[in-house]
Amino acid sequence: MKIVEPVIVDSFESIIQNIDGYVDAFKRNALIVFRGTSISRSEQLLLTKIFGDRMGWYPNSSEFGEQIWSYEENHSHSMNMHNRHNIKKDEILLSWHLEHMGHHNPAVGATWNMEKFKCETGVGNTLFVNISDVYDMLSEEDADFLKKCKVAAFYGWALDEPGRQQIPALHDAVEMYEPSGRNALRLSALFKYDRETYYLHSFDGRRPSDYEDARFLELSLFFTKQIHNNEDIRQVHEWNEGDVIVVDLFLMAHAVLGGFRPEQRFFHGLWAHRKSGSKYD
Repeated sequence: MKIVEPVIVDSFESIIQNIDGYVDAFKRNALIVFRGTSISRSEQLLLTKIFGDRMGWYPNSSEFGEQIWSYEENHSHSMNMHNRHNIKKDEILLSWHLEHMGHHNPAVGATWNMEKFKCETGVGNTLFVNISDVYDMLSEEDADFLKKCKVAAFYGWALDEPGRQQIPALHDAVEMYEPSGRNALRLSALFKYDRETYYLHSFDGRRPSDYEDARFLELSLFFTKQIHNNEDIRQVHEWNEGDVIVVDLFLMAHAVLGGFRPEQRFFHGLWAHRKSGSKYD
C-alpha cells in the first residue's frame, strides 16, 4: 500500500504560480494533495475552475453564472443510514465505490477541502485505487472481451437517491481516458450485480448471450475483488486539517476508514462534471 505524499505549499498563490506542473502531476497520478496552508472556499472554487480549464470539466472559467455543486461531508449520514457508528480506524466506514456510476452526468473530479480535523493522525483515512491499474492486470483476451461490452448502471450503491431511475446510464466497460492516456476499466466497485443496479446491456452492439453475461459478471467480480483486497495497487491518504485534495473521480475508486465521530471532522467538497449541470442532467 502506497502513502499519498502531499505537496507542501506555503500559500494559495504558490499553488497558482506552479499550477501547470501540478496539473501535469495530477494527469499522471489522478490525485494531488496540497498541505501547508488553509484555503478559503472562494479559493477552492477558483482552484476547481482552474483545473476545469485544463481537464475539460465543469466548473471552469468558460461560463458566467454557472451553477456550482458543493457539499459538506462529515459522514454522519452514512453512519446513521447504515448504522455504521463506532467503526474502528482500520475498518471500512464508507464502502469502496466509483462516484455516480449510474448517473447520466457523472462526477469526473472533485476538490475536497478538510476545513476541520480534530482527530489523531491515521484516523479517517481515505483509500484509493486507480481503475486503470486493474485494467493493466487483464489478459489480452479479457481486455478484448470487455472492450465490446456496454454497461447499464442505475444510481447504484446509494440508497437515498431521490425518486426511482427509469432509464439506466450506459457507458463502455473500457474507455480510453485522454488525460492519462490509459485505458480505464469502468465496472462496479460494489458486490452488487443485478438488473436493478448494474448489468451487461449489450455485447458488440447486440443483445448478449448467456455465456457473455456470465463472463462479464465473472470479470466484474474480478474487478471488485481487486478494488477491495489488492493492497499492491492501493493508495492511502492520511488527513491533516487544511489538506486540499484534487481527485480524478473518473479513475479513482475510493473508500473511507473509521475511527472518528462526525463532530471531529468535515470537508467542503466541490463536484466537477463532464458537462455543465448536476449528476442528474
